[in-house]
Amino acid sequence: LKSHLEHIRRLADDRAHNSSSVDTIERRLADVSKSSQQTVTKHEESQSQVDQNRALLAEMQIELENQRFGRRRVEEDLVSLKRKAEELTSILEGSSLVEKLRKELTEYRDILKCRVCNERRKEVVITKCFHLFCNPCIQHIVETRHRKCPSCSASFGVNDVKPVYI
Repeated sequence: LKSHLEHIRRLADDRAHNSSSVDTIERRLADVSKSSQQTVTKHEESQSQVDQNRALLAEMQIELENQRFGRRRVEEDLVSLKRKAEELTSILEGSSLVEKLRKELTEYRDILKCRVCNERRKEVVITKCFHLFCNPCIQHIVETRHRKCPSCSASFGVNDVKPVYI
């Protein structure tokens, strides 16, 4: 009986020891379960964040493509406007060339006009000084017997007036 009592006591001690071990294991299991649940929750949150970031990345890529497309259009417009500006510049330079030519033509016409009346073309030359005038102006000077060149006041005679063909 003693041995049975001893055996029962050992079994009771083992049971108490096993009971405390079970409690410890159950606490550890609860902690691990709680930790596992937190890890799963964090993983789900991270996965949700990854999904949101992927959606945001897709939106940003679309926006980037739109910006690139817009930039290409602006660059094409810029090239087109530069070409137009070059064309307009060449037209303006051409018109300034036309103006220069018109001015030069006016100067040459003025050279061919008589300096006395500024109306008729030069037709005769005074051979003493080689100045040119229109025939009516020189005939008037000859008729009034003034007979001096209107430009340099050199004296000339009727025989010093000769026709010129310009």
